[in-house]
Amino acid sequence: MRTLGRLLWLSITLLLVMFAIVFATSNKTLITLYLWPFDSALTAPVWLSILSSFIIGGLLSAILIWGQWLAIRAKLWRLEGRFNKLQTKTEKMIAEPATQQDYGQQNKPAASNQLTTARRLG
Repeated sequence: MRTLGRLLWLSITLLLVMFAIVFATSNKTLITLYLWPFDSALTAPVWLSILSSFIIGGLLSAILIWGQWLAIRAKLWRLEGRFNKLQTKTEKMIAEPATQQDYGQQNKPAASNQLTTARRLG
């Protein structure tokens, strides 16, 4: 299955590269691009301007994805730290002797029994 996926990926990549080569060789017309905030102009072939815009867009999207990956990774590191703290706290609570935990709870049922007895008598 993995080999089939790689073969499909390779064939799609080769088709796109062939399309780009055919596009570049068939469009040799020069165009003039005016850079808006500046007074200068850039004269370049059509294929160069279109392919460069695709490359610039790909690089910008890669930078954005990398920034999102860093943010997600930082959140994961924080959550792992909180999880480790809670896990050590839970292990400490389990490690305490059972007599210390039951001591406070033994008095409560006795008090509630006294209340129910007082209500019955009253």
